[in-house]
Formats: sequence, C-alpha cells, structure tokens
Amino acid sequence: MNWLDPVVSARLLTLYGLIFGVIGGALFGMLLQALQGGRWDFASLRSMQPSRYEVVVDEAVADEEAVRLIGGLQTTGGGSTRT
Repeated sequence: MNWLDPVVSARLLTLYGLIFGVIGGALFGMLLQALQGGRWDFASLRSMQPSRYEVVVDEAVADEEAVRLIGGLQTTGGGSTRT
C-alpha cells in the first residue's frame, strides 16, 4: 500500500489549503472592511439620465426619417423638438 500514501497526502494537503484559504480570506476581508470604517467602496445609482441625444441617419433619409424621429422625442420642457 505504498502507492496510497501520496494520494492521501495530496488530498489532505488540498483540504488543509482550502480551510486555510477560507479562514485567511475571511480574516483579510474583515480587516479591510474595518479599515474602511464599514463603508462600501462603490456608489450605487438608481438610474442614469442622458444630458443629450444624437440622431445619426443616412443622407438619403435624413430629411424625412430624421425629422419624424426627432419629432417623437420629448424635451424636458414637455414639448416636441423640431429642426
């Protein structure tokens, strides 16, 4: 049974490494969280609102289709935009 010893040793080494990694990672995470004062390092936003839009169309349909598309957009003032 001399061939079984390396297999058992490798599995024990893997198990010990996994346990050490979990404990070490948890301690490191708790230390970093304590150093930051319990704050998260990101800011969450509910939504993003664009400040402007750009409409890009082919030259062949620029007169009719672009005006129709822009006419359907609502501005912050409540009216439609025409160019």
